[in-house]
Amino acid sequence: MQPFKPSPTASLLSSVTLSVALLLGANSSHGDDQQRIDFIQQQFEQTRDHSEMWQWGWFGFLGSAATVQGIAANTVDDDKLQYDMSVGAVTSFLGAADMLLNPMQSHNFSDQLQQVNSNSDMAKTDKLQQAESWLAKAAAREAYEQSWTNHLLSGLVNGLAGLAVAYDDKRPIDGWLTFATGVAVTEFKIYTAPQTMMAAQQAYMNGNYSAQTAKVTPRRWNIAAAGPNLFVEYKF
Repeated sequence: MQPFKPSPTASLLSSVTLSVALLLGANSSHGDDQQRIDFIQQQFEQTRDHSEMWQWGWFGFLGSAATVQGIAANTVDDDKLQYDMSVGAVTSFLGAADMLLNPMQSHNFSDQLQQVNSNSDMAKTDKLQQAESWLAKAAAREAYEQSWTNHLLSGLVNGLAGLAVAYDDKRPIDGWLTFATGVAVTEFKIYTAPQTMMAAQQAYMNGNYSAQTAKVTPRRWNIAAAGPNLFVEYKF
């Protein structure tokens, strides 16, 4: 009994079928890559204005507070007020420094991702990897802002400021007021922080990126910093 040998025609048809299947699979994969990129880009666009305004708004507030309090600490005649201004200048400076050392960057990632080339399949794959990396970084930054670590560190700084006023300057009531005011400001800063990219990362990891939401409204706010100046523009 001779072994079965497929005919040349059958072999050709099998090869063609396999090639078509591989081609369709590759096209589907690249189409899925584009869908993922579009989802991440859209999420960055949705939080762009919030991220930019939060970052530079709070940096401007804390930096200005540190400057004003620092000047007042060296010019006022009242010893108690001078001490309060000195403590306030230190805590405000620490807050402004943290905004520079650990900034919210979703607005930067939004602009940078738009500029990444995706004209070829390989470029599209590279762009997706970059988009996923920026998504993870943006989500991690938002998560840190909401974390207990951030709450505790902020509370520690404000607690030390309150203790300095209460014990070093021997004013317990003013010390409590210093602590309460500092906590209120930092908690409000945390409360107003963006959280869009945390939800976006969770949806992305769950595979919920196929359904696109409504078209993103073009951003109207533009904020830029030049030295000590903060420029805000609104496009009607």
